[in-house]
Amino acid sequence: MNKKIKLSPKQKQLVKQPFDVGLEVQEGTPRSGKTTGVHFRLAYLYTISRDTNHLVSAYNQEQAFRLFIDGDRTGLMHIFGDLAKIKHDEHGDHLEIHTPKGVKKVYYKGGAKANSVGAITGMSLGSVAFGEINLLHMSFIQECFRRTMAAQDRYHIADLNPPAPNHPLLKKYSTYKIHNGLIGPSKITQ
Repeated sequence: MNKKIKLSPKQKQLVKQPFDVGLEVQEGTPRSGKTTGVHFRLAYLYTISRDTNHLVSAYNQEQAFRLFIDGDRTGLMHIFGDLAKIKHDEHGDHLEIHTPKGVKKVYYKGGAKANSVGAITGMSLGSVAFGEINLLHMSFIQECFRRTMAAQDRYHIADLNPPAPNHPLLKKYSTYKIHNGLIGPSKITQ
C-alpha cells in the first residue's frame, strides 16, 4: 500500500478485537471512517482464517468493489498490494489474496434485489461483509448466513448508515448473535 493511512483509536480497536461475535455491526454517518476500519479488520481476518472463500457485498457488484476491494485506495487490493490480483472463476469475480494461511478468494457481489441470492447459491463461505446492510434484500442476508454454516472461522460484519429505529433489519439482528450454532446477544458498535 503506497498511501499512508492513520487509523483512529476507534478503528484500531475495531481491527484488534477478537472475532467472537456472529454479526458485528458498525454504525455511523457517511464518511465517518467505519468502512476503512472494516477494510483493515477484514485484511486481518483473511490472514488468519482457515477458510478459503469469503464474500463482500453491497447494493450492487460495482458498489461492493468500490467499497471493499478498492475502498478509495484503502481497500483490500491496496492493503495486500502485490499479494492480490483480480480474478474470475465459476463463482464470479473475486480478489485472490496470498496469505500465510494460503490463497483466499474474496468474491464481491450485489445483494439488493430479491433474486440476488442466485449469485451466491452453491457457494461455501468463511465470512461475509455487508456494506450498507440496511439497503440489502433480507433474503440475500439470510442466504449469506446459510452459506457460512460450514465455515471453520465463521464471521459476519456489516456497516450501515443510521436507519430508522424500527427498520426490520435492526429488529431481526440487533439483539442476537449467530456463532457456531449458538444464538445470544450481538455487538453493535456505534
